Amino acid sequence: MKSFLFLQLFFSINKLMLNNRSSRIKYLFAILLTSITELSFINIASSQTLDQNDRDFLWQKVQQCVANQQGQPPKPDPCLYVDLNNRYVVANGSNPVEYLLLPTDKIEGIEDPNISQSNSIPYWQYAWEEARKYVPSKKPQVQYRNQYGLAINSKQARNQDQLHIHLSCIKQSVSMQLETNDNTIPNRNFNNFILTLENNQYNIIKLDNDSLTNNNNPFYLVNRSLGSSQKMADQSIAVVGRRRGGYYILKTESDASKGYNAAAEKLLDEDCSTQ
Repeated sequence: MKSFLFLQLFFSINKLMLNNRSSRIKYLFAILLTSITELSFINIASSQTLDQNDRDFLWQKVQQCVANQQGQPPKPDPCLYVDLNNRYVVANGSNPVEYLLLPTDKIEGIEDPNISQSNSIPYWQYAWEEARKYVPSKKPQVQYRNQYGLAINSKQARNQDQLHIHLSCIKQSVSMQLETNDNTIPNRNFNNFILTLENNQYNIIKLDNDSLTNNNNPFYLVNRSLGSSQKMADQSIAVVGRRRGGYYILKTESDASKGYNAAAEKLLDEDCSTQ
């Protein structure tokens, strides 16, 4: 493309020699301006190409979405939605019915201490609200609370260094096991209640409240449950809607000695085929 533009310029200069001096100057200026403008657009387009294998791919995508939303006219591309006030975006995931909620701030992942306070930005609440909006747009049969699931993977299980919560359906087998054990699942405080789901063990609590903000923030609840030798980086969290209202909060922990990288995303049904 660049070679073509310079060739165009060369022939244009030859043509100028046939005209009077004033016309030649005006014509040359117009050609130079056009060439520089086109080359600039080429460079800008190249600089916006993202590498999905880069661990900062999602962060770069977020930056594009925010920049486009702040432009005129505002548009969220390549995201689906940008909320500048609440500081998050929603983007398509890699599976048929999977969405991602990502902060507009640089937050690497679950281990960031700023997300685990009771007054931290309620990303899980926003994720739940967005899941209820976007998932039925592809799967209208997904209407009930216990059909939805959210998840974040541990540091060991992720391949991106921008915090992202997965939004989709929950596997029906997982939802059924949770409902079967509802009466014995403890309220709010993690203890030793364990269920084996998708071949991995999960420590589970339930919330009667429909809010995932403040003291019900799953990051906060999991963080405060950890012992002195445990780390948030090793944790993976899932949130599942409870049919009678509220939520189930599930946590699982990476174990290097067993080669286990905690990934609660495996509980999700990311094409909603079991619904």
